[in-house]
Amino acid sequence: MALPSKSAPCWLKLADGGVKRLKTTNLGVQMLAQRLELSPMSKADKAGEFFNFFTKWEKGLGNEIAQLASL
Repeated sequence: MALPSKSAPCWLKLADGGVKRLKTTNLGVQMLAQRLELSPMSKADKAGEFFNFFTKWEKGLGNEIAQLASL
């Protein structure tokens, strides 16, 4: 499955707490989610962080990427 574009609404949904609905065993995703949950960054900046992370580690995040459409 292809990674959604940076402007796709799923990234803002992840940044707005949707990451809690993401079923993942990937430690990197879990650590990023926890760090961003505690961060004072704006939702747009958090969404950008999620996009950048998923872009960098796309090959190992097939399960998580498949779930993005259901957020």
